[in-house]
Amino acid sequence: MKIKAIRCPRCKDVIYSRARHDYRCCGCGLIGVDGGFDYWKINIKEWIEFDIIDLEVNATKKELYRDWNEGINKYGIVKAKKED
Repeated sequence: MKIKAIRCPRCKDVIYSRARHDYRCCGCGLIGVDGGFDYWKINIKEWIEFDIIDLEVNATKKELYRDWNEGINKYGIVKAKKED
């Protein structure tokens, strides 16, 4: 399924919220998102341009909710790959 996500311009992590009260931050803490599929709230510590992207996630809404609700944390953040 497609998920609306944000790519942090500083640390390059891609984050998205899996459920209504699932607040997620990128690795450097610059950007956070909340609201899941009910609403979309963005928190930014300092104004900086960022990318909103459509991310393909191999999970259903039910699986994403369970991932958040049970603390599994398999989904919700895509860590940037370290460059050599």
